[in-house]
Amino acid sequence: MKKQIRPIIIFFVIALFICGPIILNKTPVLGVDGYFHYGRLYEAAMQIKHLNFSMLNLYSFQQSGRIVNALYSPFLTYLFGALLLIAGSWLKLQIVLDVLVLFIAGYTTYFVSRKIGFSKNMSIGLGTIYLSTNAVASFLIVSGWRSIGLAFLPLIILPMIDMLNGNFKLKNSFLLALVVSLQVQGHLLSAAFAIPVLIAAFVVGFFQTHKKWLMIRYLLIAIITAIILCLNTILPYLQLTAHNVLVPPTQIDVTSNIFNPFDVLSTSGVPLLGNHISVSENIMALLAILGIALMMMVWKRVSILSKILVISGLTYFVLGSNLMPWPTIQQNFPAIKNFLQFSFRFTLVGEIFVLMGTILVIKELISNSNLKYRQLLEFALTCLSIVSVISLVTTVSNNVILNSRRTTTVAQSAAINPKDLRLRLMDGHAISTTTDLRPAWSNRDLSQLINTVDRTTPDYLPIDRVDNQADYYGLYTQHVLEKHRAFNKDVQAHGKLRMTWSQDKAHKIEVPAFLYKNTEAHLNGQKLQAINVSKTPIGTIILEGVKGKNSLTLQYKMSAIYKLLVIISDLSWVLVLISLGFMSKFRIFVK
Repeated sequence: MKKQIRPIIIFFVIALFICGPIILNKTPVLGVDGYFHYGRLYEAAMQIKHLNFSMLNLYSFQQSGRIVNALYSPFLTYLFGALLLIAGSWLKLQIVLDVLVLFIAGYTTYFVSRKIGFSKNMSIGLGTIYLSTNAVASFLIVSGWRSIGLAFLPLIILPMIDMLNGNFKLKNSFLLALVVSLQVQGHLLSAAFAIPVLIAAFVVGFFQTHKKWLMIRYLLIAIITAIILCLNTILPYLQLTAHNVLVPPTQIDVTSNIFNPFDVLSTSGVPLLGNHISVSENIMALLAILGIALMMMVWKRVSILSKILVISGLTYFVLGSNLMPWPTIQQNFPAIKNFLQFSFRFTLVGEIFVLMGTILVIKELISNSNLKYRQLLEFALTCLSIVSVISLVTTVSNNVILNSRRTTTVAQSAAINPKDLRLRLMDGHAISTTTDLRPAWSNRDLSQLINTVDRTTPDYLPIDRVDNQADYYGLYTQHVLEKHRAFNKDVQAHGKLRMTWSQDKAHKIEVPAFLYKNTEAHLNGQKLQAINVSKTPIGTIILEGVKGKNSLTLQYKMSAIYKLLVIISDLSWVLVLISLGFMSKFRIFVK
């Protein structure tokens, strides 16, 4: 443990240094995904605070009976919701999460690097470069949730080592399950991209081992354990998609967001020269090209692990680049506009493999050389890591400056189309700029930020049918953002949401509320049959209101077996972590 104090302190200090502009200026940085994720965290915090748990979002997303949290990293969301309650303000939470994600990315890379055989200094350099890449650092700039899963991604190299070395113990099975589950909990799509990298290591390991049955048993245990760990994420999604038609993710033209990760000289990747997050992207491009050259020149002189890492990283880079015929692919498979959206998602997954693989190849080639070459490699990594951190701090500082200007609107700060945003009065004052909104970030009343900013987010809404030509953002603005303030809402015990309103006479009325298959709804005390309720194209419901006061209550009903499986999944995380601790005799850190 004492040997780990130095790298722990180093990565913690680096993370603080990168977040320094936010801390010193007390100015938050919020990207395009920020309000969506902050709404989820607020929901989790309030459910924990009031011990009132439900599949429905009771306190957030316009309190319309939507389901969001259960479908998007529920385990991490509730964990971070608890952190929000402890932090006490949104600004403090942002700083804590930014530091935490950067630290995890740096330390997991260090941890794996030491396992592979890199020196401490080289491992620190690798960790510093990785935490500065777009894969991780985009969390600071655009609140990209995928960065949380990618911060843990280096750990996926550990089971690859086990497979190649024939380490098929129960502990290693649990480790494989944990690593895969962390990816699923962090970001499901990124996990789907990352997990296939294990296939090559398994195939090679299977053919070279004499313990084939033991390896199969190791894999089966890992698969079963991973499924149990991921039930809290998988079950809600399966349940809702099996019985409801959901609004698909926003269509984005994949061809409009392609960039070439092999372009070493691209100024779009250098904050000191252009618009990207960090110079690490240029370092990655250089390492990718170097990796290609080395693989062709010294194929027989490097380890199988090096080959798998480099080839995997290069494959992801090619998939994410304009070397792929994305226009043709998109034309033949238009669904990727909803679910892939950005080709660079592949590139982000490949960055850790390019980084670790290419440097490992260089290390193996100079392993028999004199000390001078090894010291030169350490020096080079140290210089690259320093440049990466400085460039990232420059980007963070530029964003802080932007958010400090009195002319910067909330929409500009969050990179949101103004038509998809509604700003309410805060303490009786109109809000339009980031400086107007700043008091809400430090206010201990966490609801102030959430209630002041209404953003259009139609994700996971239940509709009658999908219309690929429909503008779901515009429909949500029209039917929810513009109308929900006319209804009174309050949260009741046992996960009930009540909406009340008054009418001058009996007539049909559109209520900005949503009914899923298992949502139990009562209008003025009478149970509604979801199948008989009319819906608008965005899914809001049309009801027969009576003269005078009307009341609609919504409650999501889960089966007992469903609740049991989710509880088992949550508890399994604790059990697996405790088991790994005992099996390792509490020696969790690298020697």
